[in-house]
Amino acid sequence: MTVPERELAEQLNLRLRHVVLMLRRATADQQVTAQQLSVLGSLEHGPRRMTELAAEHGVRLPTMTAQINRLERDALVERGRDGSDARVVTARLTATGRDVLTDGRERRIGYLAERFAGLTVEERAAVAAALPALDKLFSAG
Repeated sequence: MTVPERELAEQLNLRLRHVVLMLRRATADQQVTAQQLSVLGSLEHGPRRMTELAAEHGVRLPTMTAQINRLERDALVERGRDGSDARVVTARLTATGRDVLTDGRERRIGYLAERFAGLTVEERAAVAAALPALDKLFSAG
């Protein structure tokens, strides 16, 4: 059975909202917000320009600057300068920031693993089978 694109989009949007809220609850007692955890994840592979971070997270530069200010205040990130252009501000993870990111990720994965344990083998296989399509969907944008 083929589902119309609009209906599929509405259903996926609803499910994504539920996933986001569920994962926020799983990490609600952490020292950082879900959004801050996401920013830390964006810095996992090295320093990033503030403008790149803002674009990736779909926020304006002043909003990202405020996030980085809070993370820097808590010693989770450090600011720097781009080697090719000293006017460009970058942010990078500190060792403490990497620990917070690892802890947050582990909590989320552990929570999801517990939820998956409640599914049947067939249901887990269905989720696994959908992952390549979701990868394609999310990389298109």
